Amino acid sequence: MSLQEFVQPAKPEIRPIQRKKKGGKKLLIVVLLFGVGSGAAFHFRNSGPVQRVLGRDEVLPLPDVPFIRPNITSAEYTVTLSAVQNGVPNNVTTQVREDFANAVGESTTESQVAGAFSTTQEIRTGESLFRPGQAFGKQWSRQPRVPDAPSPYDTADFIPMIDDIIDHPLREAMKPASSKMSEVGGTKLTSLTYVLDRAKVPEIAPAIFARIPWLYDVPNASTLTVRVTYDGSGLVRHLFFGVDPPQPGTGVDAAWVTTYSLDVTSIDVPLVIDVPIDVVDVPAGTP
Repeated sequence: MSLQEFVQPAKPEIRPIQRKKKGGKKLLIVVLLFGVGSGAAFHFRNSGPVQRVLGRDEVLPLPDVPFIRPNITSAEYTVTLSAVQNGVPNNVTTQVREDFANAVGESTTESQVAGAFSTTQEIRTGESLFRPGQAFGKQWSRQPRVPDAPSPYDTADFIPMIDDIIDHPLREAMKPASSKMSEVGGTKLTSLTYVLDRAKVPEIAPAIFARIPWLYDVPNASTLTVRVTYDGSGLVRHLFFGVDPPQPGTGVDAAWVTTYSLDVTSIDVPLVIDVPIDVVDVPAGTP
């Protein structure tokens, strides 16, 4: 051994240790875990707990046997029609109070055509129609009922049953796009939403087509959305029909109704409808 080697010994050569890459293995594990999680979520997506987390409750299917219509003594509800005429919005909202037990009803209609608003009021009995704002020093006019032009609000079946909207052809053709159960004022309500291809409405939803054929005539509309809420007796508490796209365009004196809604605010609640006494009699059919 030389003096140089004794003072500065040679250092051993250190070679880097080559480790096996694990990037591909980690990626495979992530893919497998994602697949298992997605499969589990898909499997349990309609379970009760998951639906409650999503704000939905499990809704039982509609029975094959139709509901039996309950005996309604009174009702308060609102009917709204939204239309477009010559490209101008034309909306009509009618608030109705009906005492079916005593055959007395009252309705107030608010109309909007572009920026112009108007309101009309009417009280109905079995024999007479009363309207405000008439001449001859009287605040109300009275005229006999015309049998050929009865008011649809006078009959309790104006508020439909769920079977009158969602009939068997629609139940067999498709499931609702969404469903939910809620409780309002101690009454359990079930809500269903359907989104229908408008061209197939007459075939798969004849009850809807028979009720609102004018919605089917809206130009360019491709889908019809149906939202219906009903109680345990099968009586409808909310009903909505709307076409999409909602703006049909313009035409010469053309009017297209684009949405219809019915909102029932009370059932079988005592109503007080005052029939006017200080009236002037006018011939039948007088506007």
